[in-house]
Amino acid sequence: MKTAPEKEDAQFRPIQLEFLQGRSQDSFDIFYKTNSFGTVRFVKFASTDPRHQDKVKQLIASGETNQDFFIREEDLIKYYHHATEHLRALVSNPQTPFKEKTQKIYHVSKEIMKEFFAYNASNKILQSADEVMSLMDQCFAGTQGEFYSLSLITNKDYYTYTHSVNVGMYCLAYGIKTKMASQDTRELGLGGMLHDVGKVKIDSAIINKDGKLTDDEFEIVKEHSPLGEDILQSMNCYGLTVVQMAGQHHERFDGKGYPRGLAGEEISIYGRICKVMDVYDALTTRRSYKKALAPFDALILMKKQMGGEFDLEILQNFVRYMGPGL
Repeated sequence: MKTAPEKEDAQFRPIQLEFLQGRSQDSFDIFYKTNSFGTVRFVKFASTDPRHQDKVKQLIASGETNQDFFIREEDLIKYYHHATEHLRALVSNPQTPFKEKTQKIYHVSKEIMKEFFAYNASNKILQSADEVMSLMDQCFAGTQGEFYSLSLITNKDYYTYTHSVNVGMYCLAYGIKTKMASQDTRELGLGGMLHDVGKVKIDSAIINKDGKLTDDEFEIVKEHSPLGEDILQSMNCYGLTVVQMAGQHHERFDGKGYPRGLAGEEISIYGRICKVMDVYDALTTRRSYKKALAPFDALILMKKQMGGEFDLEILQNFVRYMGPGL
């Protein structure tokens, strides 16, 4: 059972104060955390009062933002709106280095997906993912979606939320490199980011298990694909592309996948792309029970030992576009 301080701790989320630059509407209270003799308390640093908001702006301007700040859980949607507005200005600034832009967008994307998977936030939080994917698309457009550049910022430890963002970024870059239409590219990236949302309905002890799953556990995990379809369809804000990617990313080109055993072009092109990116990221990120493979080794494994799983044209394109990271 949670103690009172632990319950209070769960009601607050850390934020990056810099993302609140220039905000004037949808203000919310900001807190800092104290710990006195093992008792955690959140103390209000700034309320929605305009004078307090000026204090926040002054602190940001001073650059002295080393202290950790927090907001209430119910203010997250407002916070992510401000964060994406800040990122939009950052992406539009030609003086800001590409790596800085992508790192900040990646951080916000990761926090959005972590909120969904780790804290069981409302499905509504996923709508913020659409905004950050649009910003990443804008950011990548000027670089032709270099996979090597992207690989420098992706998280190398496997968590469901970081894996989701990584796959979304790889899908987006693939769409740009293959010159897909802009709207299709964005949907491909968004579908990649949301491909595993069904895992939120699976027992976390199974999802986070160290080591090989039992046959029964694997059957339970396989349900995340249709569950993901159901979640995204129920939100009534995503097109067929995004929904299909949730449902088809474990289908195999040779027909031996799940949940429906689709084969070849029965699987949507988006589902086939997501399959490649999903496996590649899983192979190249660390888990407690396995080391990460180097990009070259992962691609050799995918080509020589797993070829039946993929649309080989997509896999070959991916190998060709990986760049100097190989």
